[in-house]
Amino acid sequence: MLNAMMFQEILANHDRRVFSIQKTLDRENLLGAFSDQWRVILNINYYPIFQLARQLIISLTAKAEIIETLRLLAITAQRIISMKAALGHDLIGRVYHKLLADKKYLATYYTRIPSAILLLKLCLDKEAFKIQWHDLSELADVRVADLACGTGTLLMAAAETISHNYMGASAAKGIKPDFEKIHRILMEQIIYGYDVLPSAIHLTASTLALRSPQITFKKMNLFSLPFGGEEARLGSLEFLKANDLKTKDLFGAQVETRQVTGGGELELSEVGIPDLDLCVMNPPFTRSVIGNLLFGSFPEGERKEMQSSLKKVVKSGDLDASITAGLGALFVVLGDRYLKPGGRLALVIPKAIISGVSWEPTRELLRKKYRLEYLVSSHDPLRWNFSESTSLSEVLLVARKINNSEHTQGPMLSINLWRNPATPFDALAINQALRNTPVPEEFPQGQGAMELFLGKEKLGEALAFDWEVIKEWPMWMLPGAFAQSDLIRAAYHLMQGKLWLPGGGVQGHIPLRPLKDFASLGPDGRDIHDGFRLSEALTAYAAFWGHESESIYTMEQKPNIHLSPLPVAKISRPLRRVEDLWPLAGKILLGARVWLYTRRLWAVRLSEPVLSNVWWPVSLKEKYKADIYEKALVLWFNSTIASLMLLANRQETRGAWVQFKKPVLAALPVLDLNRISLEQLEILAAAYDGLGEQGLKTFPEMDVDEVRARIDAAISQALGLPDFSIFRRLLAQEPVVCLTHLRQL
Repeated sequence: MLNAMMFQEILANHDRRVFSIQKTLDRENLLGAFSDQWRVILNINYYPIFQLARQLIISLTAKAEIIETLRLLAITAQRIISMKAALGHDLIGRVYHKLLADKKYLATYYTRIPSAILLLKLCLDKEAFKIQWHDLSELADVRVADLACGTGTLLMAAAETISHNYMGASAAKGIKPDFEKIHRILMEQIIYGYDVLPSAIHLTASTLALRSPQITFKKMNLFSLPFGGEEARLGSLEFLKANDLKTKDLFGAQVETRQVTGGGELELSEVGIPDLDLCVMNPPFTRSVIGNLLFGSFPEGERKEMQSSLKKVVKSGDLDASITAGLGALFVVLGDRYLKPGGRLALVIPKAIISGVSWEPTRELLRKKYRLEYLVSSHDPLRWNFSESTSLSEVLLVARKINNSEHTQGPMLSINLWRNPATPFDALAINQALRNTPVPEEFPQGQGAMELFLGKEKLGEALAFDWEVIKEWPMWMLPGAFAQSDLIRAAYHLMQGKLWLPGGGVQGHIPLRPLKDFASLGPDGRDIHDGFRLSEALTAYAAFWGHESESIYTMEQKPNIHLSPLPVAKISRPLRRVEDLWPLAGKILLGARVWLYTRRLWAVRLSEPVLSNVWWPVSLKEKYKADIYEKALVLWFNSTIASLMLLANRQETRGAWVQFKKPVLAALPVLDLNRISLEQLEILAAAYDGLGEQGLKTFPEMDVDEVRARIDAAISQALGLPDFSIFRRLLAQEPVVCLTHLRQL
């Protein structure tokens, strides 16, 4: 209703048939006055905005409190309209996002307006598409779609960017731009939106129409798709089954698929996705994890049918996606299917896409078919994400689909934001800084980084990577791992076995080898819960439970609990056999899930083999069972240079909440126990003996931690390395570690 009142006030300035809000408020019968006005407007056009609002208002009764609330709503609409800047954005969509009840299960965390502007400015750069932006006939052939459009924030940003490109190109050619025509072409031909929520589609229509409310148009390509029901429909993901979505069932009954237009809704028997020049999405990212929230807004029986339908789609289609990664991975496949060669895929997506094990099929899809052009990561401790109402870490990603014969060599720009844009102006400033600053030499050559400033405030840094090189990396976390480019450069060289120091270059070499070559990792916490329960009594099965930093602050530890085998399986879970689990116990533990802000240790050494719920047990192979190897390895893991490599290989979930998956840790380069001498091992073991029971400070305090400094000194002494204490200072001020913005003068 507020949306309708705002739109009425705007229309009153352009159409004499429409009364202003003030004139409507002057009427004695307020309910009747608004109802009459909205009926008049419906006869003109604007069905998406006014049809539901009028249904609501005619259902109200003329109670005094209702009339008074309606007046307050109308006055609020007048105030909003007076703030012109508010009208250029998805204002009502922000309200909608706050109220949406099912967003937990639908994963409807909608894109923030500044994020949408930045993303669309990057992927619709005037040089990115080889088209004549001033030529409306050529523009009319462009197709842009959001396959999970929500309230249309990304489509709004796309429309604004295309309009801006058209206006600028027209001015450069000395041609008078036709704003009415470009608006109509955008609404009727270029922009496509799909969603499972009819209310969101209605708001998308009103968001786009607000750009120029005086212009009417025949149609909008906005589609509300069937979701759930007897056919267990999957919304946009139905397009993975066929190019055209048949919206009648086998018995001829109509399944509700609706196209929202300016003049009303059309029921469709068939709807499709055109070949796209740009697919831009912030796809839902519910995952099949504990509690299984996939389609969690539906009753259990219907939800299982939908999950079964989804599994059939994935299995039959041989898709480059893992359901474990969530629906977002499937939406990437869907976007790829309808994207033209040369087109662009632009995503707001969980940061796990660049490091998560379950996202590997998606990365493989990008390796085979795309050239990554932009990767934007936020290192703003107040905003790790680019969506509304979520604390999950996200990235912005832009990739161009290549022809089979096209060479993919070229720079990928990794943009690490120190401050996530809070306003549209911030987003435009970042984009302008990118355009006006020379691209640095491709990493790791050259020095420094592209610095992005707004006035005297530094907004971030950017590095250029050779896509032909980094696409072969198993994970792409490194380019977005740190806000400070010096740490990215140092971590890169460390992974190659080289110690690189700021201002000094490569200063030493370190013998490294994947951990899996001389150790194995034990079961994860879920497996332990499927085979054991906690015991109040001493048993044969020792364990190390929890990771409370206040009580776990030394490298040398003892078991803190015991386990008892489960006699029967838990509901809906298979029973894990103790004889399969217990041989995987280890005396070394590595953190599996870590809260960086309070954590003190990456690894601990136990007095006897244990299992754990939140640590990975590490058992050394028979050749390395001696205490000297265990002590050297635990000391290594708690050094600053090991910290750098671990953080460069983390799976970031919510800022400082990070995970380390077993395959990642198994492949992690660590100190090569085969290539260091007995003398070097003795130096490290002696250091462990002297420091094993001394408490370490938290990671944010590592720059003033004397114990950690002594660990680093022992590593330097044993390996013949120069002092690398600079990394303790840089890591201590890294936002993901200390949860504070990087200091600026």
